[in-house]
Amino acid sequence: MQNNRKITLLIVGLLSMMIIPSCSHSKDVIEKLGVVSAYGFDQNEEQVLEGTTVLYQFNPDITNASQIIHSTGSTFNMVRSNANKKSGYKIVNGKLQTLLFGPTIAKKGVFPYLDTIERDAAISDMLYVTISEEPARDILSASNYEEAPNIGVYLNRLVDTAVLDEKIVSSKFHEFMRDYLQVGREPLVPIISIKQNKAAIEEVGIMQGDSHVGSFSMKEIFFVRLLREEFNEGRLDLELETKPFQDYIKEYQGDNREDKMFIVIDQLQNNSKINLTNVDHLTYEVDVSIHGRIVEMSQRMNLDKAAPLRKLEEEIDKKIKKNLEAVVKKAQQVNADVFGFGVKYNNRTRGEELTREQWQDLFPNIEVDFNVSTEIKRFGIVQ
Repeated sequence: MQNNRKITLLIVGLLSMMIIPSCSHSKDVIEKLGVVSAYGFDQNEEQVLEGTTVLYQFNPDITNASQIIHSTGSTFNMVRSNANKKSGYKIVNGKLQTLLFGPTIAKKGVFPYLDTIERDAAISDMLYVTISEEPARDILSASNYEEAPNIGVYLNRLVDTAVLDEKIVSSKFHEFMRDYLQVGREPLVPIISIKQNKAAIEEVGIMQGDSHVGSFSMKEIFFVRLLREEFNEGRLDLELETKPFQDYIKEYQGDNREDKMFIVIDQLQNNSKINLTNVDHLTYEVDVSIHGRIVEMSQRMNLDKAAPLRKLEEEIDKKIKKNLEAVVKKAQQVNADVFGFGVKYNNRTRGEELTREQWQDLFPNIEVDFNVSTEIKRFGIVQ
């Protein structure tokens, strides 16, 4: 009985050895693949989809391993199929990191293309969704991408670094889809532009559903992010009036003639809480607490003393509140709730599910009152 079992195991082992080599022939050989790192999509005047495919070939026999292919079609799958006809390599999406939508598609709506990509099991939902105000084809044709192997990899690093440095809100595929599908909070996406033949992020796009309707500057996006997320190691540059600090500045510089002073806060952390205080009148109260370290000031003051420190915190509170009011007003003007006020409203009105159209009727009329409290954790005589 034991011998029979040994013979059976031996036969299974031999069969496995025979099957494995035969299966390996059906697998793709990496040297024959064109691995996509980025797709760009534009739409021409004839409503034809124009695709730009950035791919990399793992072939030691070629000097330029990066390739950019332009193709057209009525659907994403047709664009990809036509791109395959222009390459000697089989194009695969397993390393796709960035999607870039040109202005025509961004304004019309990007969801049809995201929906198609979501159905491809080979594509990770960790890729970034981005838009541009120039044709995506032009952005992906930039030749200055530092030491990255191609422009697609560089774009991913560009966005990833900005997210990790807490300069922008993350726009990974699953995050975009979450905000798109959730009533009461709209997506934000980086806007890629070209500066001196190099891709850069200088604005963040405001989306209404899946359509680009406005933009925040990099300065404004700090205050948007302040309401949406928590900072771990944030940095804030502020411009303040010098008039409230004249008595404290005079101690070191005599009569000061500068009207403005500039401060830099780093190691910034925050806690922001949105409260719906009146459902019928759509009134919100937002508590924002911030603490951080002053690392630079354009005017010299002794912050070891209680009075100038307290005055500095008060003026910072006023400035931050003013900026928060401004970004909320800007979002209301384009009717895109990127903060999540609608989510709070929906949670309080469980009896009737809120629709996107209903919230778009309500959001421009909400009233928001901010309570800002800043605590400077480390300081001294700073210049």
